[in-house]
Amino acid sequence: MSNHELANMFFDIADMLEIEDVQWEPRAYRKAALSISTLPVDVKQLYEQGKLTEIEGVGKSIAASIEEYVKTGTMTKYEKLKKKYPLDFTTFRKIQGMGPKRVYALYKKLRIKNLDDLRSAIEKNKIRKLEGFGEKSEEQLRHNMESFSRVKSERRMLGYVIDDLEALVEKLRKSGFFERVEMAGSSRRMKETVGDFDILAVSGNPEKGMDFFVKMKEVDEVIVKGSTKTSVKLDMGLNCDLRVVETKSFGAAMQYFTGNKDHNVKLRKIAISKGLKLNEYGVFRKEKSIAGDTEKEVYASLGLDVMEPELRENMGEIEAARTHSLPNIVGYGEIQGDLHMHTANSDGINTLDEMLSAAKKWGHKYVAITEHSRSLPVAKGLDDKRFEELFKKIDRVNEKSDIKILKGVELEILKDGSLDLSSQTLKNMDIIIGAIHQWTRGQDRRTLTNRMLKAIDTGLITTIAHPSGRMIGKREAFDMDFQRIYESCKKNGVFLEINGFPDRSDLPFNMVKEAKSFGVKFTLGSDSHGVDHVRFIRLATAIARRGWLERKDVVNTMSYNDILKLRR
Repeated sequence: MSNHELANMFFDIADMLEIEDVQWEPRAYRKAALSISTLPVDVKQLYEQGKLTEIEGVGKSIAASIEEYVKTGTMTKYEKLKKKYPLDFTTFRKIQGMGPKRVYALYKKLRIKNLDDLRSAIEKNKIRKLEGFGEKSEEQLRHNMESFSRVKSERRMLGYVIDDLEALVEKLRKSGFFERVEMAGSSRRMKETVGDFDILAVSGNPEKGMDFFVKMKEVDEVIVKGSTKTSVKLDMGLNCDLRVVETKSFGAAMQYFTGNKDHNVKLRKIAISKGLKLNEYGVFRKEKSIAGDTEKEVYASLGLDVMEPELRENMGEIEAARTHSLPNIVGYGEIQGDLHMHTANSDGINTLDEMLSAAKKWGHKYVAITEHSRSLPVAKGLDDKRFEELFKKIDRVNEKSDIKILKGVELEILKDGSLDLSSQTLKNMDIIIGAIHQWTRGQDRRTLTNRMLKAIDTGLITTIAHPSGRMIGKREAFDMDFQRIYESCKKNGVFLEINGFPDRSDLPFNMVKEAKSFGVKFTLGSDSHGVDHVRFIRLATAIARRGWLERKDVVNTMSYNDILKLRR
């Protein structure tokens, strides 16, 4: 059992209960599912410790369902509902416009149960004939289904597995069988998604080390076991390779297995041009090894400065390393606060005090509480009056809190580009995050771009939330003229957000690098909707690093008082 599987079951239960017009329960199950899907620990471990009800949103009833599933592998409530609704809700949830009741309507009328059924019905033009749908709805569904198919990926989002992967590495370090253990591959580069997991180690007793590895509770299946390489499937669904290498080759192996592929290909070409051979064992001149102990030594042998792992994407870093012009990318420890957080006042699952406590544990000096605005009712958006009440509470908390709170909003940019709250309310805020969540269907590239530009030109917005609009595995980026948006942001002093919530990871790192070239600066936000999400600020920082951002490019490196001055 994985947190991911259990969360999907609870999301399914919520969808099925919504179809039956059950009140309150769907929200409760979604709240529990969201908490479980983003837990930094295995829910089975919490069950064994008797701590299920400590999970946000998990009361006695849902805890009992989790216990039943842990013990038996089934869940009575889920199985009972599934017999009535034998639908692939998990996939349909990832397709825009396929809410539970719409999914059920298609099932009742056309017996559509899964993606293949949906594709077939669209190809045969069956949906347009249904009452409540029509030709336009069918074409929109076709577009959304094709978009989902293009972005669908078997890779896992880094943010949901990185804590488990690091814990696994730490267990290997503490086992006593290895002198050194390090993470490699795309996880080390902090890529937004990972397809597998690479670990490199040094061991004087590799056979016993491998015996320990294959018996770890995190290992579901042993694929191949050897003294220098063992491949397994982890309980989180990822394949994992553990390689044992010699100390003299550890730096070369770390370089080689960190990648990426294009970066490594270019390095090998440089090596060849110098009469050298580069591989995972070292750098060689004929048969003699001239480098391999450390990555710095490997790069230096090729006439290059060592590059941070996050930069190794063949996007100009090798050329910069050759001319000693690599950026001094922002450090994880330089981030002083989080500029995008929600509480239970809108669609979050924790109180203001609980979110502050979590931020304090993370080491933040300040946070921005940025509840949704009124025109996003699905997120319980606040109107002007509710924001006024919230800000009075924030003033009281700020008088005694160690962590300072910035008054903010995730503000809906309306269909015509106007803003969702009165200018007077906005003037009382410290940070305004403009966001497009709605009304994108039918808006072409020009219309959508102009909508964003109009909002930027108001002079009221501080930063743009998750600017590309992508949702990993669900939705592609908006079709907008981003160069015009970068130019307008620079002209108006508006920042762009790097949103660390794993499903978004937006802006993507390549767009961050491009926007930086226009002189744009950035805010980082976890987009936390619960205490377990606060850690996602690390992922936003990783994207900033991958996008070549330096301290001066990132607003979150500023002090609380300096951020206040931005809107004064």
